[in-house]
Amino acid sequence: MKILITKDGGIQMLHDDIAGIEDFGQVEVSRASHVEYDNDKQQWYVQSAASLKILKWCQTRKEALDWERDFYSPGGEGWSELTDRGIQ
Repeated sequence: MKILITKDGGIQMLHDDIAGIEDFGQVEVSRASHVEYDNDKQQWYVQSAASLKILKWCQTRKEALDWERDFYSPGGEGWSELTDRGIQ
């Protein structure tokens, strides 16, 4: 897991159930995206929660979840989408 500690002592990370986020104190959770299945196209997709834009089409749910994790992790292409929304 990658985390980012901000200058004011805040912590930003892509959450999964492995880390007990309650150990960090008061927590504010914000959804980065949705991973959904399109019945017509028979494919999984990753959709931005902020813009509702479909970011990636995938053949499997695992592929979509892996892509989502890499995209939104610190240093990933989508990390700025999270920090630009004021999640700092």
